[in-house]
Amino acid sequence: MNPAHPNHKSSTCRLLLSVLLLMTGNLPAAESTSPPPAKIEHPVKESDLTKVVLTAEAVNRLGIVTTTVEKRGLMRTRLFGGEITLPALNASANSNSQSVYTILPSLAPAELVRLAQSQIDADGQVEQAKVQVQAAQIALNRTEQMRRDKVGTERSVDDARIQLGLAEANLKTAYERRDLLGPALLDVNNRSTFWVRVPVYVDDVSGLNTTAQARVGGLKDSPENVSRPAVPVAAPPSANPAAATVDLFYAVKNSDTSLRPGQRVGVSIPLRSDDENLVVPWSAIVHDVSGGSWIYQVLETNRYMRRRVQVLRVVDDQAAITGDIMAGIEVVTSGVAELYGTEFGVGK
Repeated sequence: MNPAHPNHKSSTCRLLLSVLLLMTGNLPAAESTSPPPAKIEHPVKESDLTKVVLTAEAVNRLGIVTTTVEKRGLMRTRLFGGEITLPALNASANSNSQSVYTILPSLAPAELVRLAQSQIDADGQVEQAKVQVQAAQIALNRTEQMRRDKVGTERSVDDARIQLGLAEANLKTAYERRDLLGPALLDVNNRSTFWVRVPVYVDDVSGLNTTAQARVGGLKDSPENVSRPAVPVAAPPSANPAAATVDLFYAVKNSDTSLRPGQRVGVSIPLRSDDENLVVPWSAIVHDVSGGSWIYQVLETNRYMRRRVQVLRVVDDQAAITGDIMAGIEVVTSGVAELYGTEFGVGK
């Protein structure tokens, strides 16, 4: 037979294909006999963690205080960057208008000096206009008295009234010019209240509760961040078209004189949200060396077990958490660090 015959080649290909399929079919059986790549000995579930049992004396010595986990609404906030500015409300007592948004933090020192000089000149013009109003009022009173005494004319009274009107108009103009120059620079160090300007992306404004009180503190979002309350104020509208942001303004007390114009701060603004979460005091949370968050659940009198939780957010001294827990269980809120040390042999 000729080896190159087509039927002979076809038979050889079918034979090779059968051998390959047979070898491939036996591979899983060979792999199944190999040992697993990893083996876990004595696995422990988190529900079977060590339980801490204290005596009544130890409970008193560690200062253990407990509370109940609640499910309720906890205000959600979002951190924005803000800038301390001087109040844009005018400083004159006889005017009800508002000055334009102050740009003092962005001015150079030489420009600030020139602005302070302009403010002093404007203050002098206001005082001069006040004197003119007083003089015009006195002149009007005198001419009216002379008319009543039959020694004056009606025309002189009309002239005096016109002069008084002109003086009052000049005073109003002087106030408005002074308002455009912003708060007095010489009084900056004595300011007990500052404003905070917060640029917010336009699409984020609808999700913010802009009428609620905010918190002003550092630029990091952490429970240790010391903050102070800030009240929303009605300020002249301002925005940045290039950044697609609008400005929100808040008034913040500066009784400790720690704030400075132009200083960058973090502003936590409440969100519009009605969702409910499990809430515990922040003092009930303890962290391990790996950053894990835990609470100690009270199983029964003087008997405690550590439970893992995840902190969703922290508002003031309250923390919203989630995990294998439920509302109504009792947790430790004071003496948590001492209890954690006791569990690992380093406590009192």
